[in-house]
Amino acid sequence: MGNRYARYVRHNVRLLVAMLLLAALALTGGSSLAGEDQQALARLAAIAAILATFWPLEFDVLSPHKPLLVFIGGVFLLVLLQLIPLPPDLWASLPGRDTYAAIARESGTTGSRPLSLTPDLTVNSLFALLPATAATLSALYLNGRGRSRLFLALLLVACASAGLGLIQAGTGGSAFHLYRHSSDQAPTGLFANRNHQAVLLACALPLAGAIAGIRIREGGDARKSIAVTLGIAMVLLLALVSTGSRMGVVLGGLATVACLWCYFTACPFRFRGGWTSPLVAGGLGLALVGVIGLAAQRSGALERLALTDTVTETRAAMLAPLFKTAKAFMPLGAGFGSFDSVYRRFEPDALLSTIYMNQAHNELLQLAIEGGVLALALLALFCWWWARTCVRILRQRASVRARTMGLAAISTTMILMASSLVDYPLRTPLLGALFAIACIEMTRSAAPRSAPEQRDAAEHAQPSRVALGAIA
Repeated sequence: MGNRYARYVRHNVRLLVAMLLLAALALTGGSSLAGEDQQALARLAAIAAILATFWPLEFDVLSPHKPLLVFIGGVFLLVLLQLIPLPPDLWASLPGRDTYAAIARESGTTGSRPLSLTPDLTVNSLFALLPATAATLSALYLNGRGRSRLFLALLLVACASAGLGLIQAGTGGSAFHLYRHSSDQAPTGLFANRNHQAVLLACALPLAGAIAGIRIREGGDARKSIAVTLGIAMVLLLALVSTGSRMGVVLGGLATVACLWCYFTACPFRFRGGWTSPLVAGGLGLALVGVIGLAAQRSGALERLALTDTVTETRAAMLAPLFKTAKAFMPLGAGFGSFDSVYRRFEPDALLSTIYMNQAHNELLQLAIEGGVLALALLALFCWWWARTCVRILRQRASVRARTMGLAAISTTMILMASSLVDYPLRTPLLGALFAIACIEMTRSAAPRSAPEQRDAAEHAQPSRVALGAIA
């Protein structure tokens, strides 16, 4: 009994640590720029969370996840390898270094240099991995009850960001911003970029559907849960379309479908309130569609779907020079964090404008430019794991609850990966942490339920119901 109580206390302490980490990232982790003052706070919070999670030293929880830990170590090692000083002649012979080597000779600054052309920014990239790493470790140490509460907290963070975004929209979009560099005249919520705000709100929709479905399945009040969930969905979608993000509108539509999928996976379609339930649900649904449609029309997001602007044309025209840049530095890459510096060398004069492209807006190409073949190999390994885990979750029949949360995690990661093809959401600490937590939930949902896990689920069934019930 004493050991069980001690384990219970340690778990709750780690859950508190995870919640505090999430709160810190919500307030400081909405920008990807290294120069933002909040970045230091986000990374300090991540370091503190890692140390608190590991104390007391209990590594038995991590033993089943050695491949994951090796993968994380490989990511850190790849960044560190780019910082090892190389002899001048070897460095000058590396792909893409000829111009820089000539400049060093002419300026008399030859000497040992690391592989990265921007070692200071590579160090920054190394520290930028800390928030997602802290979120991964925190989620690994939590049981199903703890992860459910963590996802509920993520949903509340999304609602807070939506509320702040609506306030910003109501005041013209330029007030109450948290970061010095933000999307001009756009409601960005807890972020510096309106696209990242839209992505978070889209990710929250399947979480809301899964939580509501599980609550009803476990005996909660169906009418109350559905009403609260519809209200949350309305706020999320209103804030999403108010951003004016075209990518957000597309992802919001996909997220709405995922929300319904998660809900009906946990709670199959049926009415338990007579003939009035379908009418009420239909009326609320029509009202939701009407309000969202009006908001989308006012924000201009729908019109922007059919139009192109200078930014869109510039990003499309960037593809050719991006491929040229990646080819020049293959197979080793130019160094993490170096994109802004090295791309200028290959940017054609026709693309010179007042538009500042600090990132490639395509993670696949940016990884190729900065990390070379090894970075692409790690990405391919992750994609293989993700696809394999998705299949295992879809085949999950032992636990409806695990399958539902697994589907919500799949939807969340899919939204973030899709947006990474045209943007860089995972470079913000908050969205990187969300992605990491969702990946851990996928791992846990796909795993067969062992006898100890079944006992743990039985012990925490009632507290879990209370945690899920907090949404209502």
